[in-house]
Amino acid sequence: MSTSAPDSETLLLAVTRKLLAQSSENELCREGLTFLSELLGADLGLLHLRVSEHEYTLGASWGEHPLLDVHRVQVMEPEWVTLLTAGTWISAAVPSPEWRGPPERNYARLGAQHLVNFGLFNGPDLVGTVNLLFNRPRPDLNGLGVLGTIGALWGTLLSRMKAEEGVRAREAMLRTVTDQGTDLVTVLNRQGFVLYQSGGARLLLGRSAKDVTGRAALNVVHPDDLERVQEAFAALGRVPDSTVNLTFRALHRDGRVLWLEARGRNLLHEPAVRGVVVHSRDVTAQQRDRRFLERRVQELTLMHETSLQLQRAQTVQEVACRVVQLIEERLGHPFVRVASLDADGSLVTLARETGGPSEPVATGFAGECLRLGRSVLVGDVRLDPLYERPGGAHGDRVRSELVTPLRVAGQPWGVLAVESPEVDAFDDGDRQALETVAGQVGAALANVLLLADLRGSRDELRRAYDQTIEGWARALDFRDRETEGHSQRVTELAVSLARRMGLRGEQLVHLRRGALLHDIGKMGIPDAILLKPGPLDEEEWAVMRRHPEMALSLLEPIEFLRDALDIPSAHHEKWNGRGYPAGLAGEEIPLAARIFAVIDVWDALRHDRPYRPAWDAARARALLEAESGEHFDPAVVRAFLAWLDEADGQVLDGGKGHVS
Repeated sequence: MSTSAPDSETLLLAVTRKLLAQSSENELCREGLTFLSELLGADLGLLHLRVSEHEYTLGASWGEHPLLDVHRVQVMEPEWVTLLTAGTWISAAVPSPEWRGPPERNYARLGAQHLVNFGLFNGPDLVGTVNLLFNRPRPDLNGLGVLGTIGALWGTLLSRMKAEEGVRAREAMLRTVTDQGTDLVTVLNRQGFVLYQSGGARLLLGRSAKDVTGRAALNVVHPDDLERVQEAFAALGRVPDSTVNLTFRALHRDGRVLWLEARGRNLLHEPAVRGVVVHSRDVTAQQRDRRFLERRVQELTLMHETSLQLQRAQTVQEVACRVVQLIEERLGHPFVRVASLDADGSLVTLARETGGPSEPVATGFAGECLRLGRSVLVGDVRLDPLYERPGGAHGDRVRSELVTPLRVAGQPWGVLAVESPEVDAFDDGDRQALETVAGQVGAALANVLLLADLRGSRDELRRAYDQTIEGWARALDFRDRETEGHSQRVTELAVSLARRMGLRGEQLVHLRRGALLHDIGKMGIPDAILLKPGPLDEEEWAVMRRHPEMALSLLEPIEFLRDALDIPSAHHEKWNGRGYPAGLAGEEIPLAARIFAVIDVWDALRHDRPYRPAWDAARARALLEAESGEHFDPAVVRAFLAWLDEADGQVLDGGKGHVS
């Protein structure tokens, strides 16, 4: 048994192959349930088939339990039938707190701890249900979003086979009367000429037995299948009593193409026969149904893959390109395009095989589609006056076209179009499939457009925040009588040094904001102290040292600045623990504050102050080296001095050749 669920794509492919390999309704129920139960590691499996409007009886089961017979009949509520028909499925723990039914029908009595349930449906009709029970928790099954797709395929196959069972029952009675029940019996000699043919020849191929006797039987085989049939007949003739089964196309006398299923047996060695006996029957309808089911699987796979791919798309262009590629790959349509409705009323092609210019909305099938608000299907474009040959290399090859509108939030947004070089390449099934895909595309476009609006609003808000912060920084410089541009200068230097030391992304954003606002706490310092021309006394210093705490009180209530508090609150802390306001030491001091402390002192030393002239680079450097390990983090000093050396003698300050 499996211990974990396969991925959705693997599960869909494996179950689809298994279901399509079954030849009867009973096999489809039994073998399908067995395969899915074993694949997912279920302990019990129940498949119920609909027998009346609300009643479903057990059609197949997997595993054994003495109480299983209690669940032989299910009664389905109308609301749940509607959900299952829409492709809803559940994967949930047992017992469910929402269970309201009789206790004896609770799956917990079967030892179940987890339930997976989905419907088998054919269009709007619920054909049956599947319940898989697990005697252990299985949260890994909660992501199997393809169960709705599997239920649609399974239900469609069941409905088809049920109808075919009735046909086969009638054929069985006919076989009893007509010697093994074939529509046509033909006996051929070794060279393939007709020795005998039953009366069904006229009904099946429009030719009487008299017309074909003595003639080559392979004359009625379609040219595209002739080589394959010849090879099979030659192989059959080489081995006595061997048999071969073959399905091929044949030509009716009136030119129609039929599909024949033939079983041949080599009885050339039998004296009473001396020929190859071929029993043939018309399977044209079955082939048509088979092609319908194959296309249905393609469409379901496309819709599932479209959902997955469009969830990953981040832009309108990416949505358009992904859906074009998916339709080309999954459905084999060679020419696909997505076009958006521009403000001037024209259609602008976003993605297609060869690209293309914009076109007026008032012309062509795309314009007609948008005017009518519904899909437009054209069997032969050259017979329609609306047709305008598209640009690109394939323009002359287009013979049929299908266009469906794209809507975003209920409003016309553009079109999704497919074109084919074949006449009548599309039917109503294709239209329905394309409209489903168009709905998925519209939902994806709504998401990416909303995200784009949100990103734009976020970026505008962030710019407004940063402009406000820069205004505060300039105001602080003016009030504190700093040299012009001090806050901007130390900010840029601090960001550059932090980047050299490995800080990235949001770390640099918060460091930059904190650096701009490093002295915001001085807004609370009285002018008499802040602007005092002489030295401060002890009481005045006590007030001045409170400005980091004031910064914290001022900025902490502002949510978008909470991650930028390290520098305003801690840039006066010292590596040796003798700084203020908290007396932090070593790496207790936030890294951003340690970086800024070096930059702030460097800039202060390199510029004139009212109480002293600017220091030269050598003297300022010597102070940093002397205070490394005392005032400053040694690692930050080393990084800064290395940067200074790389600058080849240039001074790192905004007024004298800032190096970044």
